[in-house]
Order: sequence, then structure tokens, then C-alpha cells
Amino acid sequence: MKQFNWGSIFDPILLSLRMVGLWPSSDSYKANSYTLYAFICVPLFMLANTFFQAINIFMVEMDLKALAAALFVAAHVMAVVKIAALLIHLKTLKKLTSHVNHLKLQACGNRHGKVVEINLKMWMMLYRGFQVGVSTMVIFWLCRPFLDNSYKNYELPIFSWYPFDVKSTPWYQFAYIYQIISIIFMAIANLNLDSLSLSLMVYIGTQCDILCDNLKAIRNLSDLVRCIKYHKAVLGFAVDFNVFFSNIILGQFFTSVATIALGLFKLTLTVPGSSEFYTLVAFFYMGTFQIFLYCWFGNEVELKSTNIPEAAFQSEWIGVSLNFQKTLLIFLTRTQRHISITAFNLFPLSLQTFMRIMRTSWSYFAVLQQLNSSP
Repeated sequence: MKQFNWGSIFDPILLSLRMVGLWPSSDSYKANSYTLYAFICVPLFMLANTFFQAINIFMVEMDLKALAAALFVAAHVMAVVKIAALLIHLKTLKKLTSHVNHLKLQACGNRHGKVVEINLKMWMMLYRGFQVGVSTMVIFWLCRPFLDNSYKNYELPIFSWYPFDVKSTPWYQFAYIYQIISIIFMAIANLNLDSLSLSLMVYIGTQCDILCDNLKAIRNLSDLVRCIKYHKAVLGFAVDFNVFFSNIILGQFFTSVATIALGLFKLTLTVPGSSEFYTLVAFFYMGTFQIFLYCWFGNEVELKSTNIPEAAFQSEWIGVSLNFQKTLLIFLTRTQRHISITAFNLFPLSLQTFMRIMRTSWSYFAVLQQLNSSP
């Protein structure tokens, strides 16, 4: 039977990560030209850029307005945390992505083709939308000094501290070009690290759909045993996913609360219709859309896993052997515990969690507004 190559889903994502020095061809960095390239790009254009932004926080007089502008660095700090997690646990993540083509987890034949196609179409549509949104935000951010003519005052796209005077030529041009490269590198890394985790959730959800389809078609004990092994493999993959990504997702939740609240607050201080206003709108939209995707696909995994016991109950279990019925009953009992993607085993990724994040962000925004309006 024809097997679907799940690795093709991840190829564009992994290629993008490779472009920015985060995905070597082997399980670790070897002594070769790519490692040299990564050794230059990652510290210079990702880590150093975030460091210069963080230093700038301590170099300005801090008030609420400055805090709102400065703490946008939180998004970059979170991206650095994701990059660090990838580099530290590269071998584990490589193993996780390589397992998507494991023989136990396959869509075989035409019967499963439609199930896979529906899931992939939705994923690709959202992935392209994610790409367009991030690209739009980056373009607005990089062009902002030219759109509002602040470049005449030697203003950079992102407020940062540098060990030289950026208010003079050619240091301003040098810093501007450096920020362009750094922001693009950081955007590619952050976008595709998020997309990698999201696509793995799509994979888990699709496997639940395929398992449900298989369960409805079982006719004998050997078919049931095969489905039980399939379910065990899906559970194992979901556990491995949670082990690697749950801490990162928790950090992303807290970062999203801060950036959404600060983004809303900064919008109230910005002239509507200005280039900065549209830049902040793009930033706010992408911050919200990013966390929505996590919660949406996590919610999809849990919903699809709830269909497993129902699909098993729809099988031809009437009139079969007692051994089959007992095995099916044990399997039904086990599948009552649904697959759940969580943030550090504290918060499940669900639409309810997304609404809680938005309400919490709004509460912090209201506090900032009140503090700003008080004498």
C-alpha cells in the first residue's frame, strides 16, 4: 500500500531553519562550513541583537511609556529561549521529526488520503497566512523610520544600545543594515520554530483521525490489536512532544500576555493612522494570531482524541468472540483519557485557554491605562 511521506510537510520549515543556521544535516553540529556559518549567524544576528535591545532598557529613563516600548523586547527574548532550547535538545528534536515516518504511524492507501488531504489543506492555509502576517509585520517595522521620516533624526527600527554613536554617519547606516539582517533572521527562526511545533500537532491530530477510521473498519481481533498498537504509538509521540515543547509553550503564554497588553497600551499612546500605529497593529495581530494557532491546534488534538472511543464503539463488535469484546472494553476504558497538549502540565492548549489569555491581557492593559491616567 502507498505510504504518505510525512517528512514533505516539514521540508519548507526545516529548510528555513537551515538557512538561519539552526538545522544541521546531522544530529549535531560537526566541524564543517555549516557549523562555522551557524557560529557566526546565531550569536551575531540573533543573540547579540536581543542583548543590545535589553541593554537599552537600562540606558533610558524608565516610565510607563518607555516600558511599553522597551518590553517589546520580550518577544525577542522568547525567540532566543526557543532557539536555545532547539540548540540544547537538537538531537531529541531531530529524533522526534524523524519519527513522523515511522511504520506504525502511516496513512496508507486511498482510504486515508482524504483524511490527510483535509488536514494538510487547513495547515497549509494557516501556515501561509502566518508567513504573510509575519512578513507584513517585519516590512512595516523595518520601513517605519522612512514612513514617518524619523530616519532624519537617526532613529532605528528598534530601539537598541550600541557601543558607538548611531547618530552619525556611517554608524547609523551600519546599525540600520545590522538590524535589517537581525530582524529578518529572528523572524525566520521564530516563525519556523512555531510552525514546527504547530505542524507536529497537526500530525498528531491527523493520526487520531486515521486511527478513528481504522477502528470503524476492524473485523477481527488482529485488526483490533493493530489499532491498539497504533494508539500506543500515537500516545508515545504526543508524550515526547509534550516533554520537548511544554516548557516553551508556557513561556510563550506568559510572553503573549505581556506583549498583547503592552501592544494595546502602546496603541493608545500612538497617533491613529501613523506608520507606528500600523506597525503596532501588525505586531498586535501577529502576537494574537500566534497564540491562537497554538491553542487552536492543541484544541484540535484533544477533540480528535475524544472521537477515538466513539469510533471503536462503532466497530462490528456485536456477535464477535468474547475475547474480542473484552479487549475492546479495556481499550475503550483507556481511551477515555484523552490526548492533551499542555503548557508545563498546567494549562491545556484549548480555545478556552486562549480566551483566558486574552482576558488576562485585557486586565493588564486596563491596569496600565489606569496607572497612566492617574496623576
